[in-house]
Amino acid sequence: MTTFYALLATQTLSLVGSRMSSVGVGIWVFARTGDATPLLLAAFFTELPGMLLGSLAGVWIDRWDRRRVLLLADAGQALGTALLLLSFTSGAFELWHLYAVALVQGGFALFQGPAKDAATTMLVPAARRDRANALQQMAFPLAGALAPALAGAVYAAAGVVGVIAVDLATFAVAVGVLLAV
Repeated sequence: MTTFYALLATQTLSLVGSRMSSVGVGIWVFARTGDATPLLLAAFFTELPGMLLGSLAGVWIDRWDRRRVLLLADAGQALGTALLLLSFTSGAFELWHLYAVALVQGGFALFQGPAKDAATTMLVPAARRDRANALQQMAFPLAGALAPALAGAVYAAAGVVGVIAVDLATFAVAVGVLLAV
């Protein structure tokens, strides 16, 4: 159970960081454009891989090592975040960068969910799965509640670059724990 709790905590932390980036970039884009359409398009590109390949992801996950899939998913999403950070810090950010990163991160997230669920089945004894599943189901709403407040505080102090840097730090923690277990 210790391994499960460590993975749950760090994956939830990473989810909070990702949601913080979404909020921070959303604030920045809306402040510059005054238009919500780019944010809706980013959400569309995030969900597109799931719409196109969602039914196949579970089949592939069952054939692969779950730990490696989780590592690849976290690392791939972190790469997208790093590219977005580079785009902002270089002053070359354009909206299509956001759409490309959203598509890439959506593709990696497509594999993360089923791999995490399958790993839970392997790590948690049957008698404790109800509790484990309940805890996992709390991660998304928890991130939804914490991320906007945290993103607002970090954005006020360090701007969009600071928010994205926090997201990268949370990815690093999640990947570090995956490598350790």
